[in-house]
Amino acid sequence: MMTRPGQPLSPSRLMASLLHCFLVTALVLTFAGHIYLTLVEGENSDKEALLAFKDNMENAEMLTDWVHSSSTPCDWTGVVCTHSVVTALHLQGMQLKGTISPLLGNVYGLQSLNLSHNNLSGEVPITIYSLINLEYLDLSQNLLLGKLLPQVGNLIHLKELNLGFNSFSGNLASQVSLMQDLESLDLGSNSFSGHIPSGLGYLQKLQYLDLSSNSFTSMPPELGQAPSLVTLDLSSNIISSKFHPQLGNLTSLQSMDLSNNSIIGRIPAEIGKMRSLMILILNLNHLNGPIPAEIGQLKNMVNFAASENQLTGPLPDELGELHNVKKIDLAINNIESTLPESLGNLKALSILSVGNNYLNGSIPYGLGNCTSLATLMLSFNALSGPIPDSLSNLQSIVAFSAEKNKLTGPLPTWLGSWKSASNILLGSNSFTGRLIPELGNCTSLASLSVEDNGLTGPIPSELCNAKSLASLSLQDNSFIGTIADTFKSCMNLTELHLDGNLLAGSVPAYLGQLPLVTIELASNNFTGSLPDELWSSSTLLGFEASNNYIMGELSPLIGKLVSLQHLGLNANQLDGVIPREIGKLVNLQVLFLNGNRLQGSIPVELFDCVQLTTLDLGFNQLSGPIPSQIGNLINLECLVLSHNNLSGLIPSEICHGFQLATIPISSYVQHHGYFDLSWNSLSGSIPEALGNCIVMVELYLNQNQLNGTIPLDVVHLTNLTNVDMSNNLLSGDLPEVLGSLHKLQGLNLAYNRLTGIVPSAFGNLQSLVNLNISSNRLVGPLPAELGQLASLQHLDLSQNMITGNIPKEWGQMNKIIGLYLQENRLNGELEVFSVQGSVWQQMGVLNLSHNEFIGSIPAEIANLSELTSLDLHHNSLSGIIAPVLGLLSQLLSLDLSENELQGHVPLEICSLNDLKAFNVSFNHLAGQIPSNGSCARFHAGSWAANKALCGDIIHVDCYEESTSLLSAGAILGITVGSTIAVLCLMFVLVRWRVMKQAVVLDPTDEKKMLNKPLEPNMCLLASRMQKEPLSINVAMFERPLLRLTLADILRVTNNFCKANIIGDGGFGTVYRAVLPDGRTVAIKKLGPAGMQGNREFLAEMETLGKVKHRNLVPLLGYCSFGDEKLLVYDYMVHGSLDLWLRNRADALEVLDWTKRFKIASGAARGLAFLHHGFIPHIIHRDMKASNILLDAEFEPKVADFGLARLISACETHVSTDIAGTFGYIPPEYGQSWRSTTKGDVYSYGVILLELLTGKEPTGGDFKEVEGGNLVGWVRQMIKKGRVADILDPHIFDGNMRVKMLQVLQVATLCTSDDPLRRPTMLQAWWHVYSRSSPKDSMQKLFATQAWIAYLYSVE
Repeated sequence: MMTRPGQPLSPSRLMASLLHCFLVTALVLTFAGHIYLTLVEGENSDKEALLAFKDNMENAEMLTDWVHSSSTPCDWTGVVCTHSVVTALHLQGMQLKGTISPLLGNVYGLQSLNLSHNNLSGEVPITIYSLINLEYLDLSQNLLLGKLLPQVGNLIHLKELNLGFNSFSGNLASQVSLMQDLESLDLGSNSFSGHIPSGLGYLQKLQYLDLSSNSFTSMPPELGQAPSLVTLDLSSNIISSKFHPQLGNLTSLQSMDLSNNSIIGRIPAEIGKMRSLMILILNLNHLNGPIPAEIGQLKNMVNFAASENQLTGPLPDELGELHNVKKIDLAINNIESTLPESLGNLKALSILSVGNNYLNGSIPYGLGNCTSLATLMLSFNALSGPIPDSLSNLQSIVAFSAEKNKLTGPLPTWLGSWKSASNILLGSNSFTGRLIPELGNCTSLASLSVEDNGLTGPIPSELCNAKSLASLSLQDNSFIGTIADTFKSCMNLTELHLDGNLLAGSVPAYLGQLPLVTIELASNNFTGSLPDELWSSSTLLGFEASNNYIMGELSPLIGKLVSLQHLGLNANQLDGVIPREIGKLVNLQVLFLNGNRLQGSIPVELFDCVQLTTLDLGFNQLSGPIPSQIGNLINLECLVLSHNNLSGLIPSEICHGFQLATIPISSYVQHHGYFDLSWNSLSGSIPEALGNCIVMVELYLNQNQLNGTIPLDVVHLTNLTNVDMSNNLLSGDLPEVLGSLHKLQGLNLAYNRLTGIVPSAFGNLQSLVNLNISSNRLVGPLPAELGQLASLQHLDLSQNMITGNIPKEWGQMNKIIGLYLQENRLNGELEVFSVQGSVWQQMGVLNLSHNEFIGSIPAEIANLSELTSLDLHHNSLSGIIAPVLGLLSQLLSLDLSENELQGHVPLEICSLNDLKAFNVSFNHLAGQIPSNGSCARFHAGSWAANKALCGDIIHVDCYEESTSLLSAGAILGITVGSTIAVLCLMFVLVRWRVMKQAVVLDPTDEKKMLNKPLEPNMCLLASRMQKEPLSINVAMFERPLLRLTLADILRVTNNFCKANIIGDGGFGTVYRAVLPDGRTVAIKKLGPAGMQGNREFLAEMETLGKVKHRNLVPLLGYCSFGDEKLLVYDYMVHGSLDLWLRNRADALEVLDWTKRFKIASGAARGLAFLHHGFIPHIIHRDMKASNILLDAEFEPKVADFGLARLISACETHVSTDIAGTFGYIPPEYGQSWRSTTKGDVYSYGVILLELLTGKEPTGGDFKEVEGGNLVGWVRQMIKKGRVADILDPHIFDGNMRVKMLQVLQVATLCTSDDPLRRPTMLQAWWHVYSRSSPKDSMQKLFATQAWIAYLYSVE
């Protein structure tokens, strides 16, 4: 029943209503109380957890309001609450120190935790990973360690995790990939290791990933599946994966840093798909191959850096499409390329760094359009030509470096317009002309370097108008004049390098008033005395003025320059005494006073300079003892007191130095471990304390008066490489402990009084190169163990009392060059030569004289093909002089005197054209003394005391005793009959020979008949005997050589206009010219290295003009005017072989195998003609691909052959000056320093390898190969069984495979390390021409002679 409005309630109803209200109110109050109690309990729980965190802190000063009395933690520092629940804790940067309390994991409502930039340590409690509401966790910049536990995967709502700059280690838990809401992961600068989890690539929301500065080893390709990734930083790990193409799928990526790893392979072309990429850093990896052209698709690129890799060229033109790029850094790679002209399109480019590569060509003119360029680094390349004038537009340039290139021309005057330039570095180029004064207009210039160029003239004082100039490097030019006022106004100059010029006058006093730190004046013509003002400088650390003509005494004022660290005054004319005040230079580290006229004693005060590391007072006139105070120099690393008049004992304190295992940090330390007291008058014994000089590397005590024994303590000097104690009075036995100095390379104990035997322990000195113990009192046998010394080159045991025979084991010393055993008591037969395996192929001098050897002279001595001196005199050798000694074609001296030799003198000896000294006196030789060849120039004493010898030279007539029983008539009849028979036989032989020649040559071609060699089979004889041919004529030339005047040359070359330059080789510059008769020629202007006397030049030109062959570039004419020497050659329209092999310049097509084979055969034919075609024969000395020119039909012509000196037929070297180009030089040249025909064969073998592989002889591809060159690479590939991979893929054709492999076999023979294993050029040409394998071709070589005429034919 409803109550109407206004109607009063009944009492019962009223009580019901009141009861209902009470119950509702009670229920509400009960629920509210429950909620309140829950909140209070949670608040109290958070409070307790936070207070526990505070209790773990060692310094909680920043948390003073965190107290138990607080009713709520919501008001505490760093605490953020939502509805009274702690949801954030931000305590970053409070310098908190301690561990994280595990109770912190009880703050369940925590959504953000930032404890970064503190000093928290220990491991992260596992309870932290139970904070499942966390969205932000930052523990970076602490001292936390341990592993990232798998429970981290519980934080499924985490958006940002930053643990960077801690010490976390171990593998990265793969459970990280469970945090699907993760947007940022920063684990950089820790010690994580192992693989990067592939699951990171499946985090769809991940935008920022930093795993840098850890020890991760691999990079998963799955990273390319993270679609939202914007920043990827994996730098500074040890990742050795390749650059995965899948990374190209990161189309949102803006920054990628993979630097400082070991990433291999190529930069994938897929990188072009990363269209959002702005920053790409790939420095310090092992990337190789070219930069892909697709790089040009990254239009948003701002920073591209890939320095210090192994990238190769060419540089893609597409780099010019990166219109927003500001920085390109490709320095320190193997890029062989020109700089693309398209770089001029990069208007925003600020930094271009391409130094330390193999860039060639000229600096692009278009670079002048990059007007934003501030840094341009082109140094350490092979760029050529002048600096283009367009670079004058670079008015924002701050640093320009083009050092170590091949730039030419004068320095452009517009350099002075670079007002912002701070550094201009142009050293080590070929700039000429004067140093331009306009450089003084560069108002910001702080460093200028033009060292090692060809600059001349005086140094302009206007340079000092650049008021900021601090460093000036002008060394190694040809500057002249004085510097009296030149640098007077350079008030900020701190470094001045003028060494290696032609400057004269005195050293100016104002240098002491400038703020100079370093002054380098060495190797000039400075005179006068040093100004006193110099010693008043307050800044000078180094002063170097060696190799001048500075005179006078060192001023006592030198003691004022207490800051000085380096003083170099070697090779001057200083006299007087060393002033005592020098001892005040307490910072002095290096003192060079060598090669002056200093007198008096060494001042004791000098040894107050306790920082000295190098002290060189050699080659003076110092006298008196070495002061014991030298022991104060505990930092000493180099001591030279040689060539003085010092006397007395060697102080035992001298080795207080030479004991620092590490060199002091100093830029002035030189000659580490060098100890030289030689050439004095020192006496007494060698102090045992010398054994304390543990860092000693070289020890020289020779030419003194030292006595006593060699101290056994030298065994402690394990770093010794050279020891010379010769010419003293040392006695006692040779210490066997010397055999434990395994680094020893030179040991000289000659001219002492040493006794005992040669220790067998010396056989342990595997690094030994020179051993000299001559002129002592040694006895006993020669130790067989010395045969183990594989590096030994010179062994001198002469003038001792050694007995026995030469051990057969000595035949194993395959690098021995000089063996001196004379004046001992050696006996027995010379069996060492007949031992199988004896090599001694490099032996140059063998002296066994004054011993007691018996038996015959072994014929095997003829195998010592490099022998220049053989001395066997004063022995008891018997038998005949073996004719095979005539094979020693390099022999200069032969002494067989005072023996028991019999028989005739073999005529073969007379064929040794270089033999200068010869003696067979005091033997039992018989017969007529030969008068042909070299025998004609030997004096009578060479033949003396041989009773049965006769001849004009010794004034003894030769008579034939008649014992004939025939009558005169019978003899007459026999004589007439014999004469008729001989004449008939001669007629038959001549007729047969003419008919044979008719078969070989065209009988109608008289010119070819005239040019035919007289004795073609001499070549066969030569190849059999391993000697050079003896009698092949020079081919006659068709027309006289052109003799041109200098005016003619200037006219046809347009005054040597640079536009006509077509080459610039080792012998000079080549110009293209057209003669008045219309012929196009090449004119070579010889450089200084080609200069010689005019008479010799003319004679040589007339000789070379006769050298005509279809495979040689013919010399058409020459011009000689004063010092100018010019040669005129045929012009070759297709240029040089190397241009085609490298596909450079105008080479528009790839040389196919047919052309390459033609070139290989023709080049061999031309070179064989030089070696074997006439007398005197020619060694090329610089055979290389650029010296093979190609005519219109690709017929090869060997060039530059005439610029090596002519030599005689029996000589196998040109000179001791080794010519050649790196990569083509045979290994033996580094030891013998003699050019040989076998050296040319090696170079030709390298050319064959170039033709087969298409690769250059040297380059970055061979850095890891033994030898570091193409030859080593080919050998390596053959050993691996990958022969097919050697052949150039651009021309490889299955049909040609067999022929190419046959030529490869020839190339490997020609490039043998052992010259004796290489074929002659005759054999090499036949191997190639016949297209037969080397095993079969020798049989064909001797089976026919028709090919010889073809080889030598001019056309």
